[in-house]
Amino acid sequence: MPQYYRKLSKSVKWYYKFSFDGNTYFSQCIYLSKTEAKRAETDKYKELDEKRRFPNLKEDMKLSALINSRLDEIKTKKSHSYYKDNKKYLNELLDYLGDVWVNEITRADINRFINLSAQKLKDKGRKNYTPNAMIRVYKALFNFGIDNFNLNGINPCKGIKFLSIDKKLKYIPSDSEIEALKSKCDKEQIFLIDFLMQTGARINEAIRLSGKDLLDSSIVLYTRKSKNSNLTPRKVPIPECFKGKNFNKDQKIFGRWTQLPKFLNHKLMEMKQSDPTIRPWGFHSLRHRYASLLSKNGTPLYEIMQKLGHSNLSTTQLYLQLLP
Repeated sequence: MPQYYRKLSKSVKWYYKFSFDGNTYFSQCIYLSKTEAKRAETDKYKELDEKRRFPNLKEDMKLSALINSRLDEIKTKKSHSYYKDNKKYLNELLDYLGDVWVNEITRADINRFINLSAQKLKDKGRKNYTPNAMIRVYKALFNFGIDNFNLNGINPCKGIKFLSIDKKLKYIPSDSEIEALKSKCDKEQIFLIDFLMQTGARINEAIRLSGKDLLDSSIVLYTRKSKNSNLTPRKVPIPECFKGKNFNKDQKIFGRWTQLPKFLNHKLMEMKQSDPTIRPWGFHSLRHRYASLLSKNGTPLYEIMQKLGHSNLSTTQLYLQLLP
């Protein structure tokens, strides 16, 4: 589409003019250069084309309407726990801001609410995991509005930084502590613990494992790189604890559990009653132990990263500790 110039007494100015769906559109102002006029014309054309293709798009809407639309999508596409968390955080934002127009919401509004929530949690001795989760939820909400309802193209969460979290080394139990725990467990519980120790698998990867994932010399573990993302496979060698065991293709290897097993925490609490020196630890501590043992035995860092299923080396380095 061409741009046109107009000679004025002191200089030349540019404007655009084009036809779209039988209507003629002129620029509302004049521009100092042809490039500026062409850029403005392109933006206007995109706006008109988007309105034609998506006639139901809105330029603004109430916060409650946006939240309900976002929750409807999450309920359809995501897990129940993800939906539950989003509903909680989004309703808290609605209670704080009121049912305002979305385009009226500013970064200062979101920042103020996040800081207020963080302070309340800090007063209760809580860390900043929840405020950071809230930032992710709100950023996704406004991106959803921009993508689906033609709302203000500037996300009010843009530029809001995550709050700092003091991280501590994951406690890794000693061999004697693990053996003491296993002495309190039944065969299925011991099998699960041995599997996690020998593969470095996440507990959800173990629960998801079935007979069809067993190959000749390896097993395929499936995990999600982020919450509610697609499952990503990786191969690890078949562990020693699988020797002499046979499974049907459709059989869940650890079918006793469909969610995070509770026995580990319960047994450690029982053990602590007779031995106050017992420290709490979780299934993920065995994953840290697996990585640290590989490092102690001289396994290259990149190979450890692959065995753990990490995407970058910096994550893997957080797992490594000096073991006695």
